[in-house]
Amino acid sequence: MIARMLNRLKLISPWHFVWISIVISELITAALSTAQGRLYWGRVPTETLIIGAVDALVVPLIVASVVVYFLKHTAELNRMNIQLQEANRKLLEIDRMKTDFISVVSHELRTPLTTIKAFTELIIMKPDMEAQRKGKLVSIINIETDRLTRLINDLLDLARIEAGSLKFRADRVSLEEVVMSSIAGMGPLFENKHISLKTRFDSPGATVIGDRDRLVQVVTNLLSNAGKFTPTGGAVLAAVWQESGPEEQVVVAITDTGIGIPAADIEMIFEKFHRSGDQLTSTIEGTGLGLAIARQIVEAHGGRIRAESVQGKGSTFKVVLPIRGTNKGQGEAMQR
Repeated sequence: MIARMLNRLKLISPWHFVWISIVISELITAALSTAQGRLYWGRVPTETLIIGAVDALVVPLIVASVVVYFLKHTAELNRMNIQLQEANRKLLEIDRMKTDFISVVSHELRTPLTTIKAFTELIIMKPDMEAQRKGKLVSIINIETDRLTRLINDLLDLARIEAGSLKFRADRVSLEEVVMSSIAGMGPLFENKHISLKTRFDSPGATVIGDRDRLVQVVTNLLSNAGKFTPTGGAVLAAVWQESGPEEQVVVAITDTGIGIPAADIEMIFEKFHRSGDQLTSTIEGTGLGLAIARQIVEAHGGRIRAESVQGKGSTFKVVLPIRGTNKGQGEAMQR
């Protein structure tokens, strides 16, 4: 019984405790005043005792009501003020991130366009240019065109995600094949930087229900980041394994020996418009859209993506996907 009473007391708000304390205090005060009048001043009329008791009880309660009212509403105003300040801080941060994002996108668009225009004009101005040199210039133009295409595709994907119109297929997909396909497109990046790229498939037959091309996009983005942020001579490991828990799931992990991510940025790197580090002075190309898009794709598959990192020692990005078929929630998400 006592335990039940204590549990009920826990549900009472601090303001109710204040009121209960005041009422009890005033009732005791009124009782003592009445007793004092009867015991020590027995000739005091009953009317006087009643007036004294009411005065001792009602007046302090009125004053206490006013005090508690103002204290309560002052505390509420302070709480609302703190919430508004936090909301304003977040809005300012988002505005700053969008401004930086526009600057980065402008730079990313201008750089390949400048190269394409300059080399195209050079070829036009020198029609008799030797074939080897012309071939080299055309190859660079092709690379820069691919770079522009990737940027535009990222922007279009982001727009579709925001509009809720990004479409997904729902096929049986081998994650080993997804990883190998992603690696095939990353060969030049790792070869040019002499980065060792290894694979480990503890569950080579693991499959999920999903959109193969979109999952390749996710893994390719993670491998690309690992290659860009890992110094020459570093190492990258792509691993796939199966886990048991409340439900069967498969994990794709990309681990690198790169520069790592500051602890303050870990929770933010999957947000739109965010890049770890100084966006304007960084020598590493990219808009910071890749991880935001990757998270949306993974979550549409009923999974989750997370990062673990030690600054200066490297990072691990893990994509966790359910092995079972799509449930109702997944089916709706896959049709976006």
